[in-house]
Amino acid sequence: MSFSSDYITIEKAGAVGTVWLDRPDKYNALSEPFWLALPQALKSLEADDSIRVIVLAGKGKHFCVGIDLVESGLLSQKRPKGASEAVSNLTQLQGTSRFQDAISSLAKCSLPVIAVVHGHCLGAGIDMITACDIRIAAENSNFSVRETRIGLVADIGTLQRLPKILNAGHVAELAYSAKDINAARAEKIGLVNDVYESFEATYAAGMALAGEIAANPPMAVQGTKFMLQQSDTLTTEQSLLMNGMFTLMTSLKSDDLKESMRAFAEKRAPKYTGT
Repeated sequence: MSFSSDYITIEKAGAVGTVWLDRPDKYNALSEPFWLALPQALKSLEADDSIRVIVLAGKGKHFCVGIDLVESGLLSQKRPKGASEAVSNLTQLQGTSRFQDAISSLAKCSLPVIAVVHGHCLGAGIDMITACDIRIAAENSNFSVRETRIGLVADIGTLQRLPKILNAGHVAELAYSAKDINAARAEKIGLVNDVYESFEATYAAGMALAGEIAANPPMAVQGTKFMLQQSDTLTTEQSLLMNGMFTLMTSLKSDDLKESMRAFAEKRAPKYTGT
């Protein structure tokens, strides 16, 4: 599946695909072309059998400063000519839904996604990283649920996903105050797993972690992500039942499991095919 965009670029290195936010002159501010491109970029990597893990990173000085307020039309709030307020509101809601779907494509991606953050990660940047599986950051990173500060209620995913990452007090503090927190505080409260001295070191660590994940049987990794996704909406008992059935029908019957057992017996490195 081919992919081309002026706002997002893809780089492949072995079993790892990096999705680059590639609008450095605007500090990776997000506009409509981005929202359209992100799901396509992820799908193109999912369709590539050689890719097993995705890294999300930003080019330039900052990871992402949030939504482009000019190109998104939030600064003008003009009603389309001839449209009633009801039609205008419906159009706005449809636009918001597209933005939400773009962010959700990260959470729904069948491959693990690691967010590598540096510089500013504001507003919609928080939406993106909370939809990723793992987050790491450079020391110069700062984070903010910035929407509150400019008079908006965050509506692209932060208020839904952040409570699954942080405890309620930290969520409320960040969302109500719109304060900036640095990488050290983000690590302390669990927003990011680890902090590194520079973007280069952070990206290298992200690639190394992606390599560790990619070295595992693909079906087991993707099945684990699937079960973590499903468990969000199931009781423990329901999740256990689904987990047992899923494992019985997939990984227990996989060629990867057989290869793992053979490699262990033969004292060699396994060669997984994802089947």
